[in-house]
Amino acid sequence: MSRIIVKNATSGKELLWRHIKIKKSLDNICHTLELEIPASEPAKVHKHEKIEVRYENPLVKDSGGKRRVTTVMVDEITANSDPAKHSLMVIGRSPARDIIDSTWSGMLSNMTLYEIAKNICDKFGIVCTNIPTNRGDPTEQVMMFSWENESPWTKLVTEADSQEADGQGFMITSNEAGGLYIWQTAGAVRQEGFHLTEGRNIKTIEWKENGAEQYHEYVITGGYGDPVSVIDSTCNNKRILTINLTNPIVEVSKLQRRAQTEMRRRRETRTTVTVSSWGLTDTQIKNLGAVTNKKEIFWVPNLLIPVRVPSLGLSANLLIAEVEQEATPETMSSTISLVNREAYL
Repeated sequence: MSRIIVKNATSGKELLWRHIKIKKSLDNICHTLELEIPASEPAKVHKHEKIEVRYENPLVKDSGGKRRVTTVMVDEITANSDPAKHSLMVIGRSPARDIIDSTWSGMLSNMTLYEIAKNICDKFGIVCTNIPTNRGDPTEQVMMFSWENESPWTKLVTEADSQEADGQGFMITSNEAGGLYIWQTAGAVRQEGFHLTEGRNIKTIEWKENGAEQYHEYVITGGYGDPVSVIDSTCNNKRILTINLTNPIVEVSKLQRRAQTEMRRRRETRTTVTVSSWGLTDTQIKNLGAVTNKKEIFWVPNLLIPVRVPSLGLSANLLIAEVEQEATPETMSSTISLVNREAYL
């Protein structure tokens, strides 16, 4: 009933494919795509062209039944050959790669975070959208935002983390159409029916407590005042992480918030599961009704969903931080990384 379509959106040509791997994360701006295609397809794709992956299913009542999964720009094409087969490996990232990779100088002042992000995106023809779209512009004004012979991206993400609307910061991520979302951590469980339950739709489970990126003290500097320091009592090493916001005008509350955010995010406890799908089942999609527009059908980052894993004593609503979708012509699967929502507040 369903199939995956890979299209060169620059030339309009559909591509035959053998293997697909797509990665989306709250921690990395760009989606990434690894695409294996037959050696007979080299004339259909070239570096810097745009590739779209779509999921075709007549039960999806929008996008002509062909819901977009990701859009990337081709970074690399490699030919591979062995006695069994000849193929091409295509590697790509979201169009936001152009902003991340570019270095130049600039300064913007007395603009909101959204206005700054949109100003930078407009330079590259990338659409920047506040999510949800009916909220107007909830981001705060930034007195001064400057960068010097560098990519503005790290500073933009740092500024998003430091803002304080509704008691939390903002995230900036690529979306399936190749634009950018500015949004906040999901505050409620989705209504489409997403769930992860041991013994029902979970194939494998991995639980990991990782302290490799954790620090004992987080020091945030910015503005003309004294640095702000936060101690993580759960990490008894002596490591110190210092972050300089470089903004000459930063409220102490923002420095404090940024330190707390960094500390929570690095207290990494993740549950990773694999499932035999890219999202909702056909039955679940059918239950969405005649209008599927603005309803999610895929496992994607920033979904808050019920997770029940009795073997780990886990029963909670967890946030999807990362998804890796894979497919061959015969199978589809997703690897889903879950964290406590507080890690992204």
